[in-house]
Amino acid sequence: MRNLFTKKVTEGRVASAKSYQSLPLDSIEVRDLTRSSVLYLSAFITAGGFLNITRRGEPHIEMWLSLILATLTLFFVWQVRSTSRHMIASLHLLMSIMVFNISVQVVHGIHYQLMCVLPFYLIWIGLLPTLAVAAGAFAVTALTVLLAAENPLIPENVMLAVSSGIVVHFAKEQMRRQTQLAASDALTGALNRRYLLTQLSARRAEFLRTNRISSLVLIDVDGLKTINDNFGHRAGDDALKSFAEITRQRVRGSDLLFRIGGDEFALILADAKPHDALKVSNDIRHLLREHLSDDKAHFSVSFGVCAVDESSSPDDWLERADEALYEAKKGGGDIARMAA
Repeated sequence: MRNLFTKKVTEGRVASAKSYQSLPLDSIEVRDLTRSSVLYLSAFITAGGFLNITRRGEPHIEMWLSLILATLTLFFVWQVRSTSRHMIASLHLLMSIMVFNISVQVVHGIHYQLMCVLPFYLIWIGLLPTLAVAAGAFAVTALTVLLAAENPLIPENVMLAVSSGIVVHFAKEQMRRQTQLAASDALTGALNRRYLLTQLSARRAEFLRTNRISSLVLIDVDGLKTINDNFGHRAGDDALKSFAEITRQRVRGSDLLFRIGGDEFALILADAKPHDALKVSNDIRHLLREHLSDDKAHFSVSFGVCAVDESSSPDDWLERADEALYEAKKGGGDIARMAA
């Protein structure tokens, strides 16, 4: 039984870690920068493509068709806001169309256009696994060279792409590590209060846009001060870590756990109505009770639940969940309460 519990906790940690992998793109600033970079670069390359056609004596119909497709896709993607959950997918579509457009021009003799693929290659490395991007780049380059009449494979260009890709890959990994460290609590591995405020705003905006309900659960560890006084701060730290591990065991990879104070935590449950969030809270209470053995300091947790559709702003969302938590504490603790 102990091994089974350990396995489940490990799986919970993995699921939680997977959800944290997307932290850099959760930032509105990074999403805005990525969107602007792709849009303006695509507009520049599309304009250059039309200029190339007008300067050539014998333009090919394939070049016209690929440029028209690129222009229509650019116009469509320009309408997608950076806050949309479809924004990243739309950028992938636009970049794919642009690479196709560039490849058509290269096949028809405009060899220097191949260099225009490099910025998209670097952006893709930032968004996708590097190995997948490298395989795709190799396939596109090989096909373009095969179809082109004069095989315009320039070794210097390939070396530049590979070296740039290596630099971007390691920069991406370093940014991910630093972002995770800056957004997480060292003791429990949960995210911190600053990141909670960012996520509340994002979930509220998503609800207004799509009507998808998420629930906020504020949590208080009952009796942590007593544990610290009677058993020492190490026992208190162990209690907090145990709670975080058990919570990760119960929630999904898309849910986010935050530590917002000494003995205070928060959960954002994506696509979860208040009654679902209440059930999750009670499940965590029962799991905690089952896990605590006789040789450990016993403690309980109290929960306050509120759904995004019951609040008018992120601050109101927090306030309502806090009121529900206060009612749970007033009732003696070890209870889950829903906002009235």
